[in-house]
Amino acid sequence: MTSPGLDRERDAFRRSADGKTPRPPLTLVTRERLHSALDLGVASPLTMVIAPAGTGKTVLLSDWVTRRRRAGEPVVWVPGHTPGSLQGFLERVDGAEGSQMLDPIVVDDAHLLPASTVAALARVLQEAPHALRLLLATRYDLPLPVSELEVRGMALTLRSRDLRFNDAEATELVQAHAVHATADDITLVQEKTAGWAAALVLAARTLQASGDVVWPLANQRPVLDLLLGETLNTLDERVLAMLLSTFAATSLTGQLAAVLSGDSEAGSMLEDLAGSGLLVTAYADEAANDRWSSPLYRYHPLLVELLRRRIATNAEDRQLVVSAHHRSALYYESHGDGEAALRSALDAEDVELVERILLGHGPALLAAGEADLVEAAFDSLPAGYIDQHHHLFGVRGLLRRVTGDVAGAVQDAALADEPATESTPEVEADAVLLRLWESRYGWHDVHVAIERARSLLTRAVLGPERLAWLLIELAAAETWADELDAALSHLDEALVTARMAGHRQLIAGGLAHRAVVQHVRGQVRSAAQSAQAAIDVGGERGLPPEYAVRAQIVLGFAAVSELEVDTACAYLQQVAAADVAGSDTVVAGLRAMLRAVLLVEQGRLGEALTELTDDPVAAGPLPTYLSRDLALLRSWLATLLGDMTTVDAQLTVLERTGNATEAELIRAMTSMVQEDAPTALKLLDAGLEHPDIYPPLASAAASFRTVLLDRTGDEPAAEAALVDTLNRVTPQRMLQVLASAGDEPAFLDRLRRHLTGPNPHPFAAAALEKLSDYRAGWSQAGGMTPLGRTRPDANAPPPRRLDAVVNGARIRLTAREAEVLDQLALGSSYAEVAQALFITENTVKTHLISLYRKLGVDKRSAALRTARTVGLL
Repeated sequence: MTSPGLDRERDAFRRSADGKTPRPPLTLVTRERLHSALDLGVASPLTMVIAPAGTGKTVLLSDWVTRRRRAGEPVVWVPGHTPGSLQGFLERVDGAEGSQMLDPIVVDDAHLLPASTVAALARVLQEAPHALRLLLATRYDLPLPVSELEVRGMALTLRSRDLRFNDAEATELVQAHAVHATADDITLVQEKTAGWAAALVLAARTLQASGDVVWPLANQRPVLDLLLGETLNTLDERVLAMLLSTFAATSLTGQLAAVLSGDSEAGSMLEDLAGSGLLVTAYADEAANDRWSSPLYRYHPLLVELLRRRIATNAEDRQLVVSAHHRSALYYESHGDGEAALRSALDAEDVELVERILLGHGPALLAAGEADLVEAAFDSLPAGYIDQHHHLFGVRGLLRRVTGDVAGAVQDAALADEPATESTPEVEADAVLLRLWESRYGWHDVHVAIERARSLLTRAVLGPERLAWLLIELAAAETWADELDAALSHLDEALVTARMAGHRQLIAGGLAHRAVVQHVRGQVRSAAQSAQAAIDVGGERGLPPEYAVRAQIVLGFAAVSELEVDTACAYLQQVAAADVAGSDTVVAGLRAMLRAVLLVEQGRLGEALTELTDDPVAAGPLPTYLSRDLALLRSWLATLLGDMTTVDAQLTVLERTGNATEAELIRAMTSMVQEDAPTALKLLDAGLEHPDIYPPLASAAASFRTVLLDRTGDEPAAEAALVDTLNRVTPQRMLQVLASAGDEPAFLDRLRRHLTGPNPHPFAAAALEKLSDYRAGWSQAGGMTPLGRTRPDANAPPPRRLDAVVNGARIRLTAREAEVLDQLALGSSYAEVAQALFITENTVKTHLISLYRKLGVDKRSAALRTARTVGLL
């Protein structure tokens, strides 16, 4: 029996497997002895077929798979070069000893599997061999525990000697290709080829064409080279021209072969070649209604190598290939595949075609991470070519930008902006992209760049990739310029456009930039969701640094917000390693603030003070929201240190940058140090009435109000204030803003009483658990909030609590039980507890039995966790 989760994973893996399965050739010789061996092998976890190219591995396995499927026995076929979700499935079944993959998994060309997938195979075969039935065809041994499994009777290996054709099989194969072959001919062929599949087929075809086989002398080329060359010479000229025109393609359909070769009969030629088994394999589409419709063809590596050698020495054949690349470039260009089009244009050595594809698809390729390909295209242009074709300056500037050549990008941005006699929307868009980028570093007027981009959007029709990139850059400039509503609107439009184009990197870019806008608006959790979505979309390929650093910063702040300081530190380490973070104003400012926040949370107040004293940004003036956040952070640290002069200075900064409501609320929160509680409450109420105040600050102020009302003894008002505080923090899970109030025993007590009430808030339990387990580093380092400074018993240790509510029932510890609990919290052993309290170990155990019973637990860790939650520690 398999678990539902594993069943789902198995089904997903089956769906991800390549739907193209090799079609056995028409000249097939079914090799029953090997079929029986494979049947026996797949009854065990592992079967290996290890042999070099040309030994018939794929034909054997395709015939075996076809036979099993016709008998109603399913088999999963996985090509080594496109293994789909094989690795994810292997990781899912790793350790699932009781589970079983009932269908054999055939991996053809397993030597092409990524190293990580081979490692996953090895782990499963070592730890849960019965979870799978694998059949791997490979040209060489893989680092798998084959010997260990063979000793246990759980693996079978077939090698070249096993795959050699015996006399009967060789006779059948030769006669299928050379109908007039005599017994002597067959004996000679078998003797010279030693049962090697590819050589047998080629020798038989040569025999059929010429009536004889001339074997090379010892010093001549290898047998296979000679036979393959002779066989090619017997092919029709049109067939040979088609092969030379198409062999560079990794795989192709009959339609694509017709396009590349210019021969409408190319599909039929490929079908004939695959049917005869001449080193061309047809892969059938399992998903198609007609099992044998629309095959995909792949050439055997031996054939590819021989054709490659041929064009290297034959100028006429070389021209055939160049013409094919030219047709290929035009075909892919018309189908919107810029990458394939540009690669083909480079192989065709057509400068004008390279130029056209660069202009049309260059930005999209750069956004997709294909900078090396675009750079190779520019390198292929003759010296001075770009100077005569000004419309390429924009694309080259974008290339220089993404490759880190800032000076070159700035130079090309200026050249791209020069008036041109023929300016298209694409050319203007590239120039605007560069100006928007420059404006974020203070090198160009941001408002001019924004207006120019908006104007272009209203009058130009752009391709989806260019349009999405332009919208993202426009939103980034608008974010820099404090136009957050416009930025969000354009990011939403960019995401729609990028998704329509299926451009993963641009989708990720839109999500990463949206995460930053949401974060600076105080939408912490929404920002984290956007950031994580960006990383997920990036997948294994990852995100460009400019996008990745934004997502990581936002996730770092989100981790702090949920009091996950270690997780936040891990994100900060990733951000610190990104060079791009030091040049973008928004990213550099946020990175500096994240570092300072974590230093404060860790109690490293002096280092945080140094971090915040230095100007974190060198790329230009701060946007208003960054000035606000930096002033709030500096005032918070100054408050913890009791430096009211610095607090007043930061309030002035807030007022000067248009954040007067935030300044008013900070004054209200710090007023309790000089004013009485009623006066401070009036100021807090007035500050919280503003509807557009920064949400994290408003939530912190609401928690301050809760504590002050609790101190005044106004029970109903304090309870209402607690609910208001929870309502404010819940949507975005802003637990960190409660840390100051959570440092107050009265606030935690109120949370506990609220939880035992008739209508507890849904987020109250989670907040209590987090705050009870959290010990602020700034508090332990001597930092003190206005709440701490004005606590009635600020200079006296709080009394030891002995009573609490556990699982709805009120309990009370004895004084000795409380002392034992305190010693447990220090990590003391039973003997150490007994020594500290001057009692015997048996007495310690007696008190523990009573303590565990009252807390409803049965071990130390649970007792400590429950005691902290209910306020007994």
